Formats: sequence, structure tokens, C-alpha cells
Amino acid sequence: MRLLIFILFSTQIFAQSQKAIKTWYDQINQTTYTFYEGHVVKKPFFNNKIDTIFFNPIPSDYPDYSPIWYDDALHLTSNQGGLVYLIEKDTTTRVDRSFQHRNQSKASQFVYRDTLFRYGGYGFWRANNFFTYLDKKTKEWEYYPIEGFQFPPEAYGAPCFLLGDTFYSFGGTEVNKFTGLAGQKNNDIWTFDFTTRKWTNLGKTAVNLSPYKTVQKDSLFYLFGHPMDTDHNLLVDLKNNQVRFYKQSLISANINKNEPAFFRGDSLYYYKNNTLNSAILSENIFNNPQQAERLFFDQRTLFTNLTYIALFAFAILVATYLWITYQRMRAPRLVRGGIRSNFDYYPLREEEELILGLLQSKFTATTDDILHVIGREELSNSQNNKRKADAIVEINNLMKQLVGKSIIKTKKDPNDKRQLIYYYKRNLLN
Repeated sequence: MRLLIFILFSTQIFAQSQKAIKTWYDQINQTTYTFYEGHVVKKPFFNNKIDTIFFNPIPSDYPDYSPIWYDDALHLTSNQGGLVYLIEKDTTTRVDRSFQHRNQSKASQFVYRDTLFRYGGYGFWRANNFFTYLDKKTKEWEYYPIEGFQFPPEAYGAPCFLLGDTFYSFGGTEVNKFTGLAGQKNNDIWTFDFTTRKWTNLGKTAVNLSPYKTVQKDSLFYLFGHPMDTDHNLLVDLKNNQVRFYKQSLISANINKNEPAFFRGDSLYYYKNNTLNSAILSENIFNNPQQAERLFFDQRTLFTNLTYIALFAFAILVATYLWITYQRMRAPRLVRGGIRSNFDYYPLREEEELILGLLQSKFTATTDDILHVIGREELSNSQNNKRKADAIVEINNLMKQLVGKSIIKTKKDPNDKRQLIYYYKRNLLN
């Protein structure tokens, strides 16, 4: 009996003395898993009970795997795609019937309604923009069908989040179609609604989330950046399209992107070199807000708003045009045979119309200019002068009736005192 206890104790000491490969925290059962070369150490958060699980056998290409809590058990999924292992007490069981296709490097994996999903990834000189899921009946990875006519561009390595029934994908890296290598960064934000199976393009973001360590707390996402890579810590509110920037603290430099971090109440727990540390969120880290802005620029809202603005501007232009036209229709204007004002017509005699036409074209005219236009050969000079004088009086009387002002003014010619110059006020008659 003592020998058995000694063997078990020695085994535990040996298991913990090796260098840890990675540490992972499962939020569902609140347990930390530390992975070593041939085993994993399980430690619940609420007690110090440590359990060692040995791999039997060790998965192919281990440790190139990602842990995930699925179907009420710890599983390891190959980072290259395909292989899925169930990790139980000293038993490693492969649960899939697929193969390691190496086509989902840097894919995002998650569990939605008891189903294991993977999205995106890269392999064989192209990126993916579709979901696959592990079918529990066939135990093979299947393509997840979608509805609608729009879907995100092919990209990999994008920060992805699952919030309720909505899956968020933040851009990623596209593949250069000429070289098959990493191409330009994509800054579009897409959502996939699992209830409708449709993609929606929310818009573009100017915030690069890739360098940050992301920790979810309810519906909010806290992003911790290392001072060497980023200038701020971020608080992302996906539902309200808002990102808040906070000044970095010394604790930010201790949070490793590749090691687990999680919340318990208002306390943040994080691992550094596989050692658990803690900090008060509001006191030690997110305590110095700098600014807040939109996380993404909503193209649909922008298009709608621009459409409304364009329609409003068009309506203003049409209304202005109609108003100006209406005012011009009401204002006195010279038409054939008379003057039209406020939709009424006032006839003019022939010489009155000729004088107004002459002055509209020249703005000033001498007596000789007017007589040249209205003079009749059969009449004497004095008779033509009387016709001219009577016509100007009648024109001015009519304009006083319409606008309260005379339209034709007279002055003596400074070069010839015998001559009169007639001036036309052009702003009174169109």
C-alpha cells in the first residue's frame, strides 16, 4: 500500500516538474488545464484538487492542437483541421472519422448549441470563408449551409466572437491571388445570424483587434494590449457599436496573449508563465478612460443617411426652384404685347412696348434713340416727341401701380443740354 502511494505521489511530482507547453482555462466548468508533453494537469478554480490525465495514446502531431470543452468533456482539435480527440482519465480517444486535411490553419473554433464549429482558416494557398461542423452521427466534418446572397471575403486569422446567436468576424488577412501568400488586411466586420443563417456586413472598422488579448465578460469584451504593440486597452461593446480606449497600466504588460485570462466578478485572473495572478478590473486596469468612438462605420446606415440627405437636398432644390419661379411669375415682367404681374396681364401700346424693349437691351437711351424706334414719318417732330413723353408717363404710372416706383428716369445729357438721357431701373421689370 505504501509502495502504491509512493508511486502515485512520485508520478504527480514528475508530471508537474516538466515544462508546461500551454495553459488553458475553461469558462464553462471553471477549470484550468495545463498541458505537458504526455499529459495534462486539471485544476478546478474553487479548490486545490489537482488531477493528472495522461495521454494514451498521444495524439498525432501533438501539441499542435487547441483545447475546447465540448459534449461535457475536454477535447483537442487539430490546428490543421480534421482530427478531434476526447481526453478522459488516462484515455485518449479519437472521435472523428475524417482526416487531417491541413486546410484550416488559424481557424476559429467554438461550440454553438452543443455542436462543434470551425470557421475560416488557411491552407493550400487560399483562405476560407465558411463554417464546418462535426456531425455527431457521421462523426465527420460537414459544410454548414447558409442562406442569402452575401458573405465575407476569404480571409484567415480574424478575431471572432460568438455572442448569443450571432457570430462576429473582424476582417482578417486575405490571400494574394497572384502569390498564394498573405495579402492585404481586411477591415470589414461581418455577423452571421445562426437563426436565419445569413451574413450581414456591418461596415468597416479602423480599430485593429489582432494584437490584443480578448477576455469576455457578459456581453462586453475587454482587450488587453502589450505596451510594445499597442497604445491602449480597449473595451468593446458589440451590441452598441462602441469601443472605449483606456490608458495602459503595468498589469497590461504582464498579460500574455497566448496564456489564459478570465473574470470572476470584478476580478481579472490571468496566467503568466503558467502562474495564476489577479487584479481588480476597475481599480488596476480599466480605470483611466481616454475616449470613446464607433467600433465600425455602418455602411448601410451611411448609405441610408446619404440617401435621405440627397433626397432632402433635392427637395430643397426643387422647392427653391419652384419658389423662385413663383416669385418670378408674380413679379412684373415684359411679355409680348404687355406686362404680366401677379398672374394678371396689363396691355401696352406699341410705342410703350418698343421703349421698354429698347431700354431693357441698352439700359440708357437718348431722345434720338427712342425717336428712332417709335417715330413715324407721317408725324411731325413735335408729335413724335409727345408720343414719346406720353408713353414714358404711362409706363411709369403702370409701374407705380404695380411696384410703387417709376422705372424710367430722365437726366440732361452733360454734353448736350438739349438732349435727355433716359435711364432704366432693371431690377423692377424682368
